[in-house]
Amino acid sequence: MINRKGLAAAAACAALVCAGMVRGGTTPDAGLSLARPIYAADAPAKPLMNVLNQAGVGKSMSDAGLNAGGFIEGSWTYNFDNPDSHTNNGRVFDFEDQDPTLNQVDVFVEKTVDASKGKFDIGGRMEWIWGGDARLIHANGLFDHYGLGDGPDEQFDLNQLYIQLAVPVGSGLTVTAGKFVTLLGYEYINPTLNPFYSHSYLFGFAIPFTHTGIIGKYNVSDKLAITAGITRGWEQSLEDNNGCSIDVIWQVAYTLDDKTSISVTGITGPEEANDSDHYRTVIDGIITYKASDNLTLAANGDYGWEADAANDGGDAKWCGLALYAGYTIDSHFTLNGRVEYFNDEDGARGLDSTVYEATIGLAIKPMPNDQWGQGLIIRPELRWDHANHDLYNDGDENMYTFGADIIYAF
Repeated sequence: MINRKGLAAAAACAALVCAGMVRGGTTPDAGLSLARPIYAADAPAKPLMNVLNQAGVGKSMSDAGLNAGGFIEGSWTYNFDNPDSHTNNGRVFDFEDQDPTLNQVDVFVEKTVDASKGKFDIGGRMEWIWGGDARLIHANGLFDHYGLGDGPDEQFDLNQLYIQLAVPVGSGLTVTAGKFVTLLGYEYINPTLNPFYSHSYLFGFAIPFTHTGIIGKYNVSDKLAITAGITRGWEQSLEDNNGCSIDVIWQVAYTLDDKTSISVTGITGPEEANDSDHYRTVIDGIITYKASDNLTLAANGDYGWEADAANDGGDAKWCGLALYAGYTIDSHFTLNGRVEYFNDEDGARGLDSTVYEATIGLAIKPMPNDQWGQGLIIRPELRWDHANHDLYNDGDENMYTFGADIIYAF
């Protein structure tokens, strides 16, 4: 398994900084996430399903409630300091300087369920990824035999595989069992759900990426949803680094009105290898506010702690806050901004620093109204990172980068 703390420490020494796992495709239940800007996935057309329709199988799939889709993402990042390590320390998927990357070729098949209909139903999702990002998101015991350094740059990963049951209890209970992306955080592994190509420190260091377990979501009302369940832990799958120890995960999501949504999510349990006594806990909060038809604002905060995990042997704490703004200029352009603070002075997450970053980017959709071209998006960005220790560029407190990715969602 990829160990986030170990990789991050190596990055600070001019190796890759990232580990843990990043958030994956979509959440196992769309109701588990808040409404947020979706840039490549907001168009209704589904080219892959159109191809399957022409092949004569799409209608049968649709009649059965099945949907298929995916995306392709490639990227390039330029570090203005040209570090000898060719590494952008502290980054997740964009850690390689001046190295064109095929990040993800993603394909999924799913059947969604709706517990509000008052009848039993079964569905699920299977989602595969091939590309450079897969090196960084393997769960323990599942495609983790290569990981970083020992295998090819492009690898396979079974990002999600779960079944879903709609149970006619009260206003409707949705049960999800299998491997799924985390409920924590504002950003995703799936790039079509993010405003930027580069990811926040909160995404890469504060929270897990994926879980294997079972969760249940109950819609108390049309405004309030409660989710709770158990998992094998952060980035654990067919194997578990501490035996049968489990995590408890929960979420409360509340929609105040048609403009404002709030969620609070938590996870707690033992995470260290061969150690079931020292617990790690993270509380994650998200607020989104649609200020106007064109402007969306969001805030994501995390607070975590873990027993005896600090560099000095004491209890470790980490915390951070990321603020987002997205302004839709027209159907072709969305201007995005992000500022962030993350404190890992205790070193439990591998940075051993307090870091800051500011990013500005433009999401460009060249053909927003074309049936086949509306899934195309280009996202250039400029980013500044600062640390209170010499984390970057072979010994520097600042890092300046230009990055861009190209996505085609089908």
